[in-house]
Amino acid sequence: MASYSLSSKAVADLEDIYEYTIIHFGLEQARVYLLGLHGRFQMLAEQPTQGRKADELAPGLRRVEYQSHVVFYIPKDHGVLIVRVLHQRMGVTRHV
Repeated sequence: MASYSLSSKAVADLEDIYEYTIIHFGLEQARVYLLGLHGRFQMLAEQPTQGRKADELAPGLRRVEYQSHVVFYIPKDHGVLIVRVLHQRMGVTRHV
């Protein structure tokens, strides 16, 4: 079965997203949003070519949107590595 793993930066991104969402939208919305992100990660693991290529940022990198965020990932043999999860308004070239 395909699986996903998270880089240390992606883990930090998810922690920041969770904290921000709790403060601005409440605990339940934070849980729902994070569950949705993890669901998207699993879909990417099972279908790693569904995102767009982002080779201009790094070789082999792909990207897919999830609501207000962009998930950057690299396909691997049996899934994907989630590299970053950035808000759409962030300058992605500085953060990926």
